[in-house]
Amino acid sequence: MLMSAVAQVRFALSVGLGLRFAPWSLDFLLDAVRATHREFGETDADGLELLHGPELDEETRRELQLRRFRKQAARAARDTVYYESLFERLEIDPGRLVHDDLLRLPLTRKDALRDAPHAFVRRNGNPTFRTTTTGTTGKQTSISFSAAEMRTFIALSAISFLAAGYIDPSDIVLLSTSSRAALGNSCFAGACARIGALVSIGGLIEPAHTLALLTEQHHISGKKARVSVLSTYPSYLGQLVEEGLRRGYRPADFGLERIIIGGELVSEGLKVRSQRLFGSVHFDEAYAMTETWPVSGQRCAEGHLHFEPGQGLVEVVDPETATPVLPGEAGTIVVTPFPPYRDTTILLRYDTEDTARPIAGPLSCSLRTMPATTNTLGKLRLSVRHDRGWTYPRDVLEVLESLEEVPLPARFGFWTVPDGVAVEIVTRANGMAFRGRVQRQLEERGVPVREIRLLEHAGRLLHPMPLRCDLRESSFALPTTAVPAVDSGLLRAGS
Repeated sequence: MLMSAVAQVRFALSVGLGLRFAPWSLDFLLDAVRATHREFGETDADGLELLHGPELDEETRRELQLRRFRKQAARAARDTVYYESLFERLEIDPGRLVHDDLLRLPLTRKDALRDAPHAFVRRNGNPTFRTTTTGTTGKQTSISFSAAEMRTFIALSAISFLAAGYIDPSDIVLLSTSSRAALGNSCFAGACARIGALVSIGGLIEPAHTLALLTEQHHISGKKARVSVLSTYPSYLGQLVEEGLRRGYRPADFGLERIIIGGELVSEGLKVRSQRLFGSVHFDEAYAMTETWPVSGQRCAEGHLHFEPGQGLVEVVDPETATPVLPGEAGTIVVTPFPPYRDTTILLRYDTEDTARPIAGPLSCSLRTMPATTNTLGKLRLSVRHDRGWTYPRDVLEVLESLEEVPLPARFGFWTVPDGVAVEIVTRANGMAFRGRVQRQLEERGVPVREIRLLEHAGRLLHPMPLRCDLRESSFALPTTAVPAVDSGLLRAGS
């Protein structure tokens, strides 16, 4: 079966055989996956397990990742301004790194990358594409990639989507994300085009307009009748659900089969409430970010985030000591993307500031061959520390978006007060009964609630959570403010 070609490539990457991505080899592999899909349909569970590579024992995985880390560190010390200075100061030879040396390397912070992005670009690199983060949770950060990297990202994404059955040539795909997310948009749209699907970039426009795009009937040979795949942010999906139900739409009005969702925390309540509008759609969740691209976490059915060890080193560390936390303890996700996936902008031990808890094995899920963490808990800067420990955004979000009285997306905030936290919520309900229900459910998730503010609109929030749906893109509009005419008599020659 042609699926074995995919498995062989993934095996080579996993065990570190030094495979280089030549365009012809990726094209051949994509053609093989296309042919397999045409003949056999979706890949079965056994085939998907092969795609994720062989199960490596702990010692083999550590050796693979140390070897890849050494190679990337040596290039960083030789070719980048930032890491050349760092390794000289620490007096560490990157080519001789052992595991204990990794913890001597300080974390690369967002501020360092944000303030001097060129210091992380290899001197002999060939950057052709510079992209930025959306800036939802802070000042934008920029990363540069080469044309070869972009081609590789697109080809590997196409192979992954098609082999996993996420997208096929008959799909009509709507990409409803911010135009500022240029890297993700380019790779996703490019992958859809390589597969042969019809993709449209809708952007973060008014929800009513997006709903019209989702319900539109298409009459294109070989394509489905309506948009079948939607890629978007959780908060914007929440807006679509609220607007769609308000306008009286029902599942029969849509043809959605799959929603690819990420970029923010995804709550179980959002997914359940979305099915009232769209019906029984399948959700594909992943964790990724511009700075650490293409290292990503794939969510399994049991709710773990799994990371392929050949793509990069993923650590979960104590934000204060930068040392690994134990399974079950919360820390921030730290990522080192490996070659040949990352060749232009090099980052070693990059602190994403996203929090999660590592999971100890052995695992029994479909992605058990890859190391895992819990689903992300939210940004550390949006979390609060109090007398009883930490409260993370997910702790509050999961409760609020399960409540019909809370409009989607949940608009809320929380902050430290004596012996716990205060929570503010935009809600359609009021009264002691609702307040008591919210408090009980938050406390069941370990949130020590001491105050609750129920609000009618988001403008009254004191500590609002930033949401990507607010990166709204407007359509063309004429100026509404009249501009006074200039008195020609006041003009002078040369003025």
